[in-house]
Amino acid sequence: MTVTAILGGPDDACKTQIDCAIELTRRLKTTLKGLTIMPDPVNSVMYFASAEAVMAGAPGIDAVKQAQEKTNEALEALFDSKTRQEKWLRAHFENLTGSIPAYAAAEAALSDAFVFPRGSATSNHALNPAFEHTLMTARLPLILASGDGRADGPPIIAWDGSPQAARAIRFHLTLLMSYDEVIIAQQADKVRPDIAQCASTTPEALAAWLGEERLGAKIETFDGAVGEGLIKLAKKHDSSLIVMGAYGHSRMGEMLFGGTSRALLNASDGPALALAH
Repeated sequence: MTVTAILGGPDDACKTQIDCAIELTRRLKTTLKGLTIMPDPVNSVMYFASAEAVMAGAPGIDAVKQAQEKTNEALEALFDSKTRQEKWLRAHFENLTGSIPAYAAAEAALSDAFVFPRGSATSNHALNPAFEHTLMTARLPLILASGDGRADGPPIIAWDGSPQAARAIRFHLTLLMSYDEVIIAQQADKVRPDIAQCASTTPEALAAWLGEERLGAKIETFDGAVGEGLIKLAKKHDSSLIVMGAYGHSRMGEMLFGGTSRALLNASDGPALALAH
């Protein structure tokens, strides 16, 4: 098992993503893999026939291959430059060719933590289809890297008693156990009435369960919008990780996230997000 950082997009975001993945690797006492996935050039070439352009056959495929090789070399060099600074770290780089969403989900299934760059939650990012497929279709846990690369402060659990929130905790429990204490955060007005009536879904019940796992927990409540409240709590406690369930559905091939998920996913300078759907 390993921490895997799937790389793609702007260099600056990849740098903070690698920093975040290195810290997660240290906490989980495992190895780190840098990963790129490129589509098969044969299936990626667009064929145009018009007055302006024609691209077909071997020249088009070769052009795609060369572009992919250049991108892979740059990302591998960036990964090596960051990981070589950590003498304790066991790290390696791998490139795969095939369906990016399918291969990403397969890699996530066998990783202790699968880390996406922060911007991959936005629709115009190259890794967005892989992000959405892994999280929402394959329903596998993942981590969206923090905006500043840190992952070393006390984590916040965004708790509303829902199955999605519970799945996020169970999936990321090994990571949570690497901390001395967690903060259970809840906006009580936003808890569904049917869930609120169940004693086993209260923050106190979660704290007791975590206590049985020998993990200390504090409970904090807040008012107002959930996304804004969680970000404020993270700043208050210098937290660098929020564990939460993701809510959303698909419409015409596009993932539509709920308001809280969307606010946190779009917070470019926010903490790392450990997610499950």
